[in-house]
Amino acid sequence: MQHSAELADFVADANAQGGTYHRIDFGGGLVLDGEYDMQPYWPHYGFPDDLRGLSVLDVGTSSGHFAIEFARRGADVTAIDISDGGFQRTVFAGAGANIRYLQKDLLALDERFGQFDMVFCGSVLLHIWDQVGALRKLRSVCRDLAIVSTGVIGAERGCDHFPAAELVGMSAMGGHGEYWTTWMPNGLALERMMRAAGFPVVEYKGTYRLKSAPGKHGFDTPHGVVHGRVSTSA
Repeated sequence: MQHSAELADFVADANAQGGTYHRIDFGGGLVLDGEYDMQPYWPHYGFPDDLRGLSVLDVGTSSGHFAIEFARRGADVTAIDISDGGFQRTVFAGAGANIRYLQKDLLALDERFGQFDMVFCGSVLLHIWDQVGALRKLRSVCRDLAIVSTGVIGAERGCDHFPAAELVGMSAMGGHGEYWTTWMPNGLALERMMRAAGFPVVEYKGTYRLKSAPGKHGFDTPHGVVHGRVSTSA
């Protein structure tokens, strides 16, 4: 597989600066280094087997792994994040993925933005203080299914049998990051938060540990996945 010199230079420059959030494999040996290799985690999310013809919104796309995978599976994908999008557009074009990128804050979403068959929000909620408010924003643009993955607490805290949340309350990257890690609910609390946000059908799908790729920062954060449905007949 041949890649343009521009893409090869872009990847080399990014990797020289420590890479990015998601590992992106462009094929032919060209790999954008990332803190997380998300491919092995795909089964944990419970995505529909067939995305063909579905409109999908990837909220907080970061370096774009999930948006690319949704597009490869036939979805009409819109990706949003708070950056200007130059990085993401280069990645999407290099991957041959037709993805619409818009600079947009999750908390600025509302019905005027549009309606999507599936809304995905991965590893974003734990950096937001008003998490129920954020989930309501996701509900405002969701036509059918919302899939949310966020940091959670569980049985090791002795509180998996009642709804609870832990206040982490520290800036990311061990206190040196530009954003905060805020609340980490347990699965029961996350279910109730989704219902409070307006999803009548909610199912907690389980917990996994999101770990840094070898040689990276060594992060190891338990994550939960919850599905929210808009229709009670689904």
